[in-house]
Amino acid sequence: RPQRWSPLTCLAPASLSPSGLILLESNDGEVETLVRTNAELRYDGSGPLPLPGTSATAPKAHWNDRDVALSCHVTTHRIVFLDEKDVVGGAIPLPLIESAQAAGGPSFRSPRASYKVELSTHAWGNLTVVFRGGETSSYSQSAKHRDDALAAIHRALKRKAWQDKERQAMKEASRPSRAIASRKVGVDAIMTQNALRHRENANLAESAFGGKNDGRGPKSNARAAASVIKKSKGSNQQELDAFLREATELIKVIHKYSATIERERAESAKGISSGGRGVTSGKDTAKLVGMMENMGMASALSEKQSGSAYHKQLARQLVDFLRQNDKLTKAGGMMTLTDVYCLFNRARGTNMISPEDLIKALDLMKELNLGISKRSFKSGVVVIQDDEFDDEIMAKKLSELASSSMKPSNQNDIVTKSLIGGITAMDVCRSLKISALLANEQLLSAEQMGFLCRDSTIEGVRFFPNLFMSGDFSSCSRSQHVT
Repeated sequence: RPQRWSPLTCLAPASLSPSGLILLESNDGEVETLVRTNAELRYDGSGPLPLPGTSATAPKAHWNDRDVALSCHVTTHRIVFLDEKDVVGGAIPLPLIESAQAAGGPSFRSPRASYKVELSTHAWGNLTVVFRGGETSSYSQSAKHRDDALAAIHRALKRKAWQDKERQAMKEASRPSRAIASRKVGVDAIMTQNALRHRENANLAESAFGGKNDGRGPKSNARAAASVIKKSKGSNQQELDAFLREATELIKVIHKYSATIERERAESAKGISSGGRGVTSGKDTAKLVGMMENMGMASALSEKQSGSAYHKQLARQLVDFLRQNDKLTKAGGMMTLTDVYCLFNRARGTNMISPEDLIKALDLMKELNLGISKRSFKSGVVVIQDDEFDDEIMAKKLSELASSSMKPSNQNDIVTKSLIGGITAMDVCRSLKISALLANEQLLSAEQMGFLCRDSTIEGVRFFPNLFMSGDFSSCSRSQHVT
């Protein structure tokens, strides 16, 4: 099969996670600073670029000088272009960029000319990045995307973060603690090095507080900083109290606006609004939605905005998190939203997500074909499930568990076993290492498929193997021992 031959595939390969996220070089301190979607990558040269990693006899596809519908990721070390549909990524290391400048935009001849960033590279010649205004394809938004991306590229080029590791190693080698301790040996060298390191850290803390080394020592400077914080604490507390007093009225106004938006959407869906009034109402609703988004109200997000790049990236992060160390597999291929929410936020630390963000990310998993999706049971319980999970296999496993509970361990325990046979949700919990909520749903699902049948008594509900399904009634003979 011919390989894809375009500027994207000719760049340096970018490592991606199983869900399609970019793997950053954390050892080198790489940080992602900007993401923009719906971008194009063009090659301005005369001939095609060489396709790396191919032999002369390998079949090649037709050369295409541009890639469309890409997401542009600017990091501190490189510019990464990602085709989320084909899960293909290419990177331009920032040290290979000679210059980056803005181009395009409206002119007298072309009032709606596209906004571009022209990159002059040492390895691939002249490349052009065209911004199409994100998923909404807004022309006015494309100008902002171009300016934001260009500013992020210039900041990264000016900072040269890819040299930080080398500079840090040189700085560490030139520290006085290492130079002095190198002239000593044994325990004396370790103690001297620790003392000098504490002194260097104290000087660093003094400079961070903006103080001078006036001989008072770090403790005096720390007490001075604490006194400043204590003086400002009273005024900050007063401002916080005033804000909390106003928060009640603010929440009432927000709920009122949210109800207005939902009513306008319901009317537009039913076709109630018509004529000029409908156009005016739609503009007012769009303006109100924009105001609500600036206030951070998730309920004001429209359907088009719910599939934003943020929620798509969050969906991929969730999949990578659940795939790491086989968390979802060890949980039986299924986890409740509560468990996923708590585990994911605990791993993120302070950068937590809201329940609304989690729901929106789950709704996008099926569309992105990530191998994990959301499932709703008839009882209303919503879980995250592996797409390879098979209800029939789980039902057969539960049926075998119920059958094993009916078999006596020895002849002296026949009557006891025949009276206490069957399994409960707690038995499934202990056996499969899953929560009681999921165990109950799995038992009900196996019952609906015909593998189990229930016995409801005052002691609770126990599930037994469905003998009519298997046709094996040999276990019924044990009832003769009871009588």
